[in-house]
Amino acid sequence: MLSLLRRSAGKLRYKPGTILNYSDPLTTQRHYTSAVPQIKSAVATGLYGFDHLKSPKGFQRFVDDAIERSGELVAYIAGMPSSAEVVRAMDEISDTVCSVLDSAELCRNSHPDREFVEEATKASMRMSEYLHFLNTNHTLYNAVKKAEQEGKLLTAEAQRVAHFLRLDFEKGGIHLSDEKLDRVNELNIEISKLCRQFNINIDTDQGAVDIFPASRIPQNLHHLLKPIYRSTSVISRESLRPRGNMNEKGFRITTDPHTLSCVLQGAQDDEVRKMAYIKGNSVPRANLGVLDKLIAARHELAQIMGYRSYAEYTLKPNMASSPEVVMSFLKEMSEMVRPSADEEFKKIREFKREKCGQQSGNLEPWDEAYYTAMMKSSAYDLDSSVVASYFSLPHCIEGLKVLVESLFGATLHSIPLAPGESWHPDVRKMALHHPEEVFTWIIMDMNVLYVYVTHFKRIYSL
Repeated sequence: MLSLLRRSAGKLRYKPGTILNYSDPLTTQRHYTSAVPQIKSAVATGLYGFDHLKSPKGFQRFVDDAIERSGELVAYIAGMPSSAEVVRAMDEISDTVCSVLDSAELCRNSHPDREFVEEATKASMRMSEYLHFLNTNHTLYNAVKKAEQEGKLLTAEAQRVAHFLRLDFEKGGIHLSDEKLDRVNELNIEISKLCRQFNINIDTDQGAVDIFPASRIPQNLHHLLKPIYRSTSVISRESLRPRGNMNEKGFRITTDPHTLSCVLQGAQDDEVRKMAYIKGNSVPRANLGVLDKLIAARHELAQIMGYRSYAEYTLKPNMASSPEVVMSFLKEMSEMVRPSADEEFKKIREFKREKCGQQSGNLEPWDEAYYTAMMKSSAYDLDSSVVASYFSLPHCIEGLKVLVESLFGATLHSIPLAPGESWHPDVRKMALHHPEEVFTWIIMDMNVLYVYVTHFKRIYSL
């Protein structure tokens, strides 16, 4: 029977809350549990080592095969094998589904080819909908519940796997009536689509501010911005009449987070910082409607599940346990840091007044980053460009290796990428090893500042 449950690819083991509970795109921390195949660098492959992903359309086959394999495993579990094999089969379902979801998510966030991104988005939506089917599958739930209740699993770790699987099913509403369960599925799909639309809107409508003349932008920011030109009339000094046109150079500030941060820290012109700040924090406007729908859908979901709010529904199984505990913690932390924050704010405001020759004046939101950076440079005779020279990419990676080994006893090693595995020559791949139980891969895209980390792999016996 084990031949049915195992493939040649290595497996990543269960972590509570991640097997059948894939996080939505708005979640700050994402859980990746995909099984990434072992690859020999001389053998041509597809993106991330998956043969299917040699072309954008390969995502369709990737999804088809994952659904087919998961269906085989669901049918196998329906035959009620031993408790140990139920857990093994559930584990492979997790690996199979999340291999597609994780690959699609990575592609959507980092691949420069629009066709790859579009196909990855379609694949992610299809697998998310299939995941909701798995989360509400009574055959799987009953098998997991039976495995936990029988108590025949050989290790405490396997028992915990069964326990948390059951909790994940119940959090998904498996215990509800058919009518309510159907509505929960509809809401989960709607929430997933809204979250994805929220991120798409951010990518497609980042906002921009046109600045003229170009002299208003410091030289060290020019490489981040797009040069633009406008036609202006040239006035004759003698007759004060237009005598022709000339092209005036300016710059377009795209208010994505990285560019906006650099402009707010480095632009001397107050009005430039103000315009960039306001534009960067007021787009995309389409997300106002998306958020209204998302709040309504999450609230309805929480109420069907028997909770007062979505916050209570989300926090219940976690250490914080309730919104009241979270708010109490935040309030306590706020009271602790508020005096220091007020003092720091006052120092920055006084520094601005001194530099601007003002007796009074407020510190505006678009002033904080600029004057904080200037104050640090003044106080410590700090030149950020000189400091940056000590933090080249190779030096940072070597420093990361030292930290990882000294803190966790793990080692990082560079791994060559197979032909077709990468989407850009600057992509780097590293392996994280621990002598006892941990293995993961880190994929870094130096062009988009994107780092993808596969989830830890923990081998356990059943």
